[in-house]
Parts: sequence; C-alpha cells; structure tokens
Amino acid sequence: MTTPTETRPPAPETQTHNPAATLPTIHPTAIVDPRAVLADDVVVGPYCIIEGDVTLGPGCKLVAHACLKGPLTMGANNMVYPFACIGYDPQDRKFSPDTEGAGTVLGDRNVLRESVTIHRATGDHPTSLGDDNYLMANAHVAHDCKIGHGSMFANSAVIAGHVEVQDNVILAGGAGVQQFCRVGRLSMLSGNEGITKDLPPFCIVHHTKRVGSLNVIGLRRNGYRDNIKPLQQAFDLIYKAGLTTPVAAYRIEQELGGDPLCAELAAFLRTADRGITQYAGSDTMYSA
Repeated sequence: MTTPTETRPPAPETQTHNPAATLPTIHPTAIVDPRAVLADDVVVGPYCIIEGDVTLGPGCKLVAHACLKGPLTMGANNMVYPFACIGYDPQDRKFSPDTEGAGTVLGDRNVLRESVTIHRATGDHPTSLGDDNYLMANAHVAHDCKIGHGSMFANSAVIAGHVEVQDNVILAGGAGVQQFCRVGRLSMLSGNEGITKDLPPFCIVHHTKRVGSLNVIGLRRNGYRDNIKPLQQAFDLIYKAGLTTPVAAYRIEQELGGDPLCAELAAFLRTADRGITQYAGSDTMYSA
C-alpha cells in the first residue's frame, strides 16, 4: 500500500536514459530473440540471452550472462547482473512449460544482483515488482508474487509463491516467507528467520517465526517519527493485551484510527486471512 507521504530511496547502479543513443548496444556474444523490443539505449552485455516476448524500457542494462524469458516487461533504468534469471518457468510440478501465462512485469530502477531468480506467473496476473527495489545475490521471487516499491532483499532471501510484499520492506540475508503470506509495509524480517503467517506493517521479526518489536528504526528513517507512539500503543493492543486479532483491529480503529499508520495497520489485520505472526513475548521493544 503506497501513501502520499512515502519516499522511495534512490537506487544506485542504474543506467540513466541517454537521448542521444539511437540503437541498443548488443554484445556480439549475446542472443536476442527477434520478438524482443528494446529501447534505443538498452545495453545487452556478453553472453546474455533474451528469449521470447521481452520488452526492455529506456536505460536498462544487462551486465553479462543474464537470462530473460518472456512474456516479460521491464520499465526504465533496471540493472541486471550476471547469472540472474528473470521470467523463467515456476518451480511448480503442476505447471506446464507450454503455458504462455501472464509472465513477469518489473517497474523502474530495480537492481537485480548476481543469480537473482524471478519466476513467471501461473495465473492471470503477472509476477510483479514495482520501482526502486534492490535484490541482492541469490535472492528468489517465486511465481505469482507481488512486490511493491523500495524494498530490499539481502543475499539469499527467498519468498515462495503467491506472496505479497508491500513497500519499503527489508528481508535480511537468508530470510524466508511461506507461500500466500503477506509482508506489511515498512516491516523487517531478520537474517535466517522465516514466517508462515502474515507479518503486520511496521513490525520486525527477530525471533524464530515471532514478531519481536516495532520497526522503530525503519519508521524514523522514512519520516514517521511522529507516528511511533500511537503505533506502539497499537502494537500493545495486538500483542500484549490478550485480544483476538479482529478485536485488536477494532480497538485500534476506535482508539487510534486518527493516526493514518494505525488505520493502515488495522486494515491489514482485518484482511489477515492466514492469521498474523505471533509475538516473541520478550521485552525488547525499542524506545521512541
């Protein structure tokens, strides 16, 4: 969910559009399908493979050995590093490779580091990434996932099929998310931790399959310092008051609904069909 006050971090290592360029730069060792549509200033490095119906917007750069398969659309200024594989078949035994499907869609200014894998959809809606995401080496996005804007997946972070990741999320190294889960905005999953239920917005998991605290540092960095105190009250209603999730959502709406982030949190709770990640029970919540 994107809010009007949200700011997205600048993405380093991206190629800016060069209006003077007239033709894509394609290394002689690269293989480019004649069905591919490349903007005039796209750079395709050595030993890259572009297969099928692939569209690359202005300023995209494939460094080397990158493999892309359509249906795939990328917006502007995306950077793809060696051995990344984007748009290939899902790791789903029921899926037929002959299925065309909705494919994969990326927005603008995404950085996909070495050996990142993003698999195409099995259904009618494409696997999608928004803008300004940074996926580090060996990160994996499975089929039918939906990723928002400004998130960072550290090395070997993985999300299974049909996962939704909202904006400005951090998945630390080796973190994992089970299929069909949602990861709320401005939340964080610590290294080598995994979740099997929804992770509410603005929270941080630093215990095994448990929420440890509010993501105070992330809130400060994104300009939400004034929202921290009401969010801490909402956090207590969810995790420390002994309430069911629907009752906690109702209490947050009634008592804290004037705060837009608390209202967003309550709305997330009301649609958490899989339940939410449980509380670690420790006294580790940071001070505002």
